[in-house]
Amino acid sequence: MSILSRALIVVILALGLLAIWQRGSVANAKRERDYAVTARVSAEVERDNAKAITAIERQRVKRAEAVATQYEQEKADAESKGLAVADGLRAGNLRLQQRWQGCEASRVSDLGAGIAQPDAGADDRSSSAGRIVRAAAQCDAQVRGLQAQVRADREGDQP
Repeated sequence: MSILSRALIVVILALGLLAIWQRGSVANAKRERDYAVTARVSAEVERDNAKAITAIERQRVKRAEAVATQYEQEKADAESKGLAVADGLRAGNLRLQQRWQGCEASRVSDLGAGIAQPDAGADDRSSSAGRIVRAAAQCDAQVRGLQAQVRADREGDQP
């Protein structure tokens, strides 16, 4: 075999090895590209999920703020209801039921005749009735607020 044929065989073998090596490099590049595409798609899905979760949380916060605002308004209304009842009782516009009226002026003994205010309990009953009405209205407002919050949470959990 001549030197030229041996050189030609070496060149052909070198080209063959180069082709095999190139083919492996291309396969590695394709595999890395596929991994990168998969990672990008996964990141996009995670981003979209995070946006959806954030939107849901914002809706929940808005509903919770609305419930809290309504509760605070009802609590303030309860305070004014209590004051209105107490003022109405003092002014005589409202009357307590017989069982809540306490002692009557005609049944007060003569021992208190010299006292400037023979039935101070009437004013105390008016104030107490106002506090009772206020407390009951605040409790009602709290129950309505908690129920509204539960309803809002349940609405947010449904797809």
